[in-house]
Amino acid sequence: MPVMPRWPPTLGLIDSGISPGVAPRPRLARFHSPGGADPEDRLGHGRAILATLGHYLPLPPREIALYKLFEDRLTADAAALAAAFEWHAEAPPAWLLCSLGLPRADARLWAAVERLRQAGTRIVASRPRFGAPVYPAAWPGVIAVSGAAGLLPGPPRKSRDGRWYACVWAAREGPEEGGVWQPWQMGPPPPGTPPPLGGASFAAAHALGYWLAESLEGSKAADETLGSVGQSG
Repeated sequence: MPVMPRWPPTLGLIDSGISPGVAPRPRLARFHSPGGADPEDRLGHGRAILATLGHYLPLPPREIALYKLFEDRLTADAAALAAAFEWHAEAPPAWLLCSLGLPRADARLWAAVERLRQAGTRIVASRPRFGAPVYPAAWPGVIAVSGAAGLLPGPPRKSRDGRWYACVWAAREGPEEGGVWQPWQMGPPPPGTPPPLGGASFAAAHALGYWLAESLEGSKAADETLGSVGQSG
């Protein structure tokens, strides 16, 4: 039986893990892997997602609930994704980032998404800019984000058709912000720099990072003004 946190995690992630060297489960608010694996990311996607979120704010691991869905490859079927959402619904986080989508709607996944939404979790999901809809991004109440190569990091933009767009490029991992070359910086990358990662997954992470920083900053301002503990919706 998993140990539940005393308070809801700030951020729920469904991805491939966290950086090597980060202490395992005790430092995460919650952790689960269907295969019983450790939280270490062997694919690089989860680390890039966390680096992108970290471009906007520091988020201690103890505030993160991680469901390690990807172990050997970045694919999952409907049952596996639904199980990840159901696990998060056991202790609903304030925000949940889903950086993948299914080509067809699934009843079990829909039920888990609705359970989280009813608990107050804000679900941010990636959606391709073109082509057929994907789920959960296409469902009402889910905040869907697509990538736009011309956008820099910062506030996501909402188009006239109501769709959200954000920077498509993943941030680089680095000990200090500004000390590592980023794919949106002007000029050529230093020799030996690996190719940049990009896609709707990272657009969703950019948007969530901005909104999460804004939400936490709003909470601090409310605390200072009202002298009470609170979080913006």
